Amino acid sequence: MSARRAVTAIRRTAAVLSGALVIGAAVFAGAPAAVAAPAVEVEPGFVEFDVAPRADVRDHRVTIALLAPQGSEPSFEAEEARRSLELVDQFYDRETGGAIRFELEELIDWQSVDQPIGCSDTGGLHQWLREKIGWQGGAARHLVIMVPPGEPCPGWANGEQPGDPDDGGGTFQPSPDPYFLAHELGHNLSLPHAYSIRCETGWDYSAGVECPREEYGNRTDMMGGAWSFLPLSSPTLARLGVLRNVREPVCGDARTAVLDSLGAGPAGSRTLTWTDPENPDARYWVQYSDKSDPTSDGGVSASPWEVDRSVSGVQVLRSNPTEPYGADLLERPGDETEANEFIRAGETVELNSGMVVHVDAIDETVRRATVTVTVPCADPTVSRDIAGTARVSASYVPEWSSAAAAADGDAGSVWSSWPMVGEQWLELAWDAPMSIDRVSALVTRDAADDEARGLLPPRGWRVERWDAETARWVAVEGAAFAPPTRDQLTGEVTFDRVTTSAVRVVFAAWGDADYTGSTGVAEVAVFGGPAVIAPEPPVEPEPPVEPEPPVVPGGPVVPEPPAVPGGPIVPSGTDAPGAPVGSGTSATSTGVGTARGSVLSARSLAATGAERPLGLAVGAVLLLVVGGGVFVARRRAL
Repeated sequence: MSARRAVTAIRRTAAVLSGALVIGAAVFAGAPAAVAAPAVEVEPGFVEFDVAPRADVRDHRVTIALLAPQGSEPSFEAEEARRSLELVDQFYDRETGGAIRFELEELIDWQSVDQPIGCSDTGGLHQWLREKIGWQGGAARHLVIMVPPGEPCPGWANGEQPGDPDDGGGTFQPSPDPYFLAHELGHNLSLPHAYSIRCETGWDYSAGVECPREEYGNRTDMMGGAWSFLPLSSPTLARLGVLRNVREPVCGDARTAVLDSLGAGPAGSRTLTWTDPENPDARYWVQYSDKSDPTSDGGVSASPWEVDRSVSGVQVLRSNPTEPYGADLLERPGDETEANEFIRAGETVELNSGMVVHVDAIDETVRRATVTVTVPCADPTVSRDIAGTARVSASYVPEWSSAAAAADGDAGSVWSSWPMVGEQWLELAWDAPMSIDRVSALVTRDAADDEARGLLPPRGWRVERWDAETARWVAVEGAAFAPPTRDQLTGEVTFDRVTTSAVRVVFAAWGDADYTGSTGVAEVAVFGGPAVIAPEPPVEPEPPVEPEPPVVPGGPVVPEPPAVPGGPIVPSGTDAPGAPVGSGTSATSTGVGTARGSVLSARSLAATGAERPLGLAVGAVLLLVVGGGVFVARRRAL
């Protein structure tokens, strides 16, 4: 898990806790293990887009502790906290199709804090509680602190946001509010806030254009300001790795598709997605939100800040450049009304790079929308650095480093394989095929070669691509590079353009044994863009089979026709006319590396086939050595 771990962040949610919070009783029942949603037929002009699963652990264990810091008094019952967790479990069970569940491990009734720790000192309260009860964190373990609402305690909540849904973490909140709890446990699942953005001149925004961005602005998403158990938006579900039946339009012509509403659940066909052909860092999501989409609790709970739904519409979201893994809900330009994020039937939205979304029809009876999207094709001759859009993993990552540091645009952060030596690799994978022709990298050292310690430039390296047909890693072809020196390792490798969903840069460490010189990479760049994918040809329906005529009892018997002497004899097994010789034979391709998707221990050292010197033109890369915001809740109607 360390290879996927990111630096933990603290998220804060603020609200004015006034008015009564009504929490009805909820029936809590176990659910069967998650079952993959059935495949949905893809319309012509679209291809399937697979969202990689991320949640490996189903059952998350939660300890809830009610604390009364000095100056505060207990003000709610422990049973209210229990009911809130039941509602939260019910919500995530529905949204993830049973892939994520929350169960109460322990409920600790009111404890008076016997040290002068302020009610807003959430870190101090967590440390005091962990020492008092001996709680140990771990995978899918959560520690929730609830304090009395009102002075001297704050009106906001917060939660740790790790890099993986399985990492667990701690949360803090005033009151047993179930929406606070669902939101902050969402941070523990690695979910960022659900933003909105509204520009004055258009729905979309370009690089360098400053538009007002609201951190909790998506009020139809629990990670925004929904304050109800409405369905999560598509980017939020994708972050959890539970979004299914996603379609990507083939570039070029206008493509029409039908969207189920978000409330259709995991089995629905709810989402279209694609990347900007001129900016692969920008990913777009199109979804339909219906005013009748149900809440997971059936309206049992109510919040004074809950959104009143009276409008249905299509929503467009795009990746948020300021918030990793987050998304901006685009709003109608210059529109300050309460429903400015909904695109109505007959409305057309123009996005960057000539992309267009048109809503043909909305049928609220069946909760579906028909949309037509146009995505121009990318210029295949233009290459851009697409490393920032990749999922980055590595053969080995120490606890103090991360694989993502090699592709975060910050040369001050480093992926390190220390203290490991031998062949170590960085892998960059995309959700859709990419057309790639160049790779560069930046390595680091913190010792001289003869010291044989720390991080040292590798002895050699190569670049490999994932070959989906053979399910193997193979060396890129036509690689051209200048052999490096130990003093100035600078450059890049160019190669024949390839279409692939993943590349690896494989390094041979300087050291001969652990701790004697490991590889460190500050930045890796991969140049290319989205591949142009041809749509699948339509499948012609099979002609109907004519039924056999019924046998009439007593009818005449028709004799078989006599054999015609001298007719041609066709030997069994002869190829049909026009068939190529040997058309029934098959060939097996072999390649370099191990099968994609194997466990980390098996992937740590890729098999390289026949021996060859590293650094030769089998695919190589040249290296350069370089030594919570506050949200005030407000009631609004949509």
